Amino acid sequence: MTEAVPVHIDGVELTLRANENLLDACQRSAIELPFSCRAGSCHTCLLRCTEGVVPAQAQRGLRPSLRSLGYLLACQCRPTGAMTLTRPSQADMVTSCQLLTSAGTDASFRFMQFETARLLTCQPGQRLLLVTDAEPAPLIEVTATCPETHMVDALMHCPPGGIFPSWLDAADAFGHEFEVRGPVDGAGDGLAGKADVPVESPAPAPDPALWTELDGGATVRAVLEDFYGQVYEDPLLAPFFQKVTRDRSIDKQYSFLKQLMTGERVYFGDRPRNAHHWMVISNELFDYRQALMVRTLEKHGLTALQIARWTRLELHYRRDIVKSAAWPRHVNGVDLPLDGYANETLSAGTLCDHCGAVIDAGTLVKYHVRLGHISCPGCASGGPQALASSHGACDAAA
Repeated sequence: MTEAVPVHIDGVELTLRANENLLDACQRSAIELPFSCRAGSCHTCLLRCTEGVVPAQAQRGLRPSLRSLGYLLACQCRPTGAMTLTRPSQADMVTSCQLLTSAGTDASFRFMQFETARLLTCQPGQRLLLVTDAEPAPLIEVTATCPETHMVDALMHCPPGGIFPSWLDAADAFGHEFEVRGPVDGAGDGLAGKADVPVESPAPAPDPALWTELDGGATVRAVLEDFYGQVYEDPLLAPFFQKVTRDRSIDKQYSFLKQLMTGERVYFGDRPRNAHHWMVISNELFDYRQALMVRTLEKHGLTALQIARWTRLELHYRRDIVKSAAWPRHVNGVDLPLDGYANETLSAGTLCDHCGAVIDAGTLVKYHVRLGHISCPGCASGGPQALASSHGACDAAA
């Protein structure tokens, strides 16, 4: 290139100087782009060209599948004309892996633990696609990751009409090398806000054999009693359970897990999206909770395969729980108000949720539209009488 040409990346127009490569131009212009070797070996600085011509040198060493999609190495790319570039899609990425262990004889899935050749940026609950000539290709559902060691625990699902790869159950399976693509779906970054509430996830495939293996639910109850005993003492998790007794939480989760495992309709509470709609839960907090559950399952003697099958059911709902802002409850196709207050004339007497004062039928009160908490006229006014009423209630209770 002997003349400066325009390149668009992340919606920003970047003009490259003569004989300047893309990586240098990005760094000169303070556009963040991952890199390492700067020589085309590590493939860290991948970008995808959606408009323009990709120089052959910029694709040297890339897989044919990536070349056909327009991928290039920024450190090796000296554009010959205008280009429009986007960041890599994880769904396009192929990662080399080495099998460490596999277990299970179920016709639907196998537990597997493997090591990846590069850091795989995925979260528990997301799915990878096995690179194979077989159609349809098996999906690999991640249940746990360790970024420090590149270790992944997962369940390989047998697709309808498909079979597991023969190497998975072979006696010499240890060390077998294979490739995965993705993640192809699942949790994403898990930080949906108010404007992008996802459609509620359908229930995952049941696993009645797991319920039977766990003593027909006896072990499930024991695990939950232990787990929620820890949750209610945990400074990060306990605040989400205010005004809900531990026994109530155990009973609800027991019914929910029984329905997920057996397929029987025994749970009649809110599904995870509505049950957690007001809770702002990050991926880090979600994983913190999952780590506590895994430690509890290990404590109660579950095998690695059983733990993976249990956590598969919980991880399925990550996208219904993790978010950066509260969502409205969605009932019968209608989003209920998330916050704010409304007025209502009581048809029956009740007590003020703030000071405990008696409120007679026919009184106009204010109530919080999400919490349902009622304020008597004194509390709603915010005046001195509210404070006096509140003190009186406390004194009476004492």
